[in-house]
Amino acid sequence: MRISPAPILAIGLQWAAASYAQTDSAPAQAALKPYTVLDDQGSQLRADFNRRVGTVRLLFVVDPICPTCLRGLDDMNRDLLASTTDPRLQTYVVHEQVLGTARAAPWSRMAVGTDVPKAAQLLHNPHVQNYWNASGAFGQMLSQAVGLKNSEHPVYAWDVWLIYGPEAKWEGPNPPRPRLLMDQLGALRGSTEFPHLDSHVFAQQVQALLAQLPPPTATPAPAGSP
Repeated sequence: MRISPAPILAIGLQWAAASYAQTDSAPAQAALKPYTVLDDQGSQLRADFNRRVGTVRLLFVVDPICPTCLRGLDDMNRDLLASTTDPRLQTYVVHEQVLGTARAAPWSRMAVGTDVPKAAQLLHNPHVQNYWNASGAFGQMLSQAVGLKNSEHPVYAWDVWLIYGPEAKWEGPNPPRPRLLMDQLGALRGSTEFPHLDSHVFAQQVQALLAQLPPPTATPAPAGSP
């Protein structure tokens, strides 16, 4: 996926507008989507992930102020998530601090995910859960779990986009290997194992998996309804 300055600027303006609205009015604050604080073992995500065995699950790992991450979220919303409410598709978004001094000076990391709610507003789907990992340990854990490397050098997992099939279960300390992992990382450019993110291809892979699942169970009509 090629990145052009105009869309990134537009998303940046959207992010800034949401930031202003957050401080400007109480209703705007109430509309912001909540997030779960994720411990360094990923315990909360593991429980949610395993609770949905039998569904197609997506895992996005982003920095909530990263322009290319925000563009990736916007693309995923446009090409996949905004057009469906299918409960057989569950999406988990882990936000972690990477840009700025976070990697070089871990003590400077924010304990609170101030920017997470604004980034979360880019995904318009009822089956999305957001998490905040303040320490950044989840990115290291995921990198080890999937073997994210450039030659023999480990690559920290962020701006990565994963698809898990209905059979996947998180049984050990590390997340399971996905069906597909795409990324927007310069360190992995040219990788055949971890291709650069193409939201159209990603969406096609998800739709192919959903087509193999039984149709969603219809919600019973309330008693007394016609």
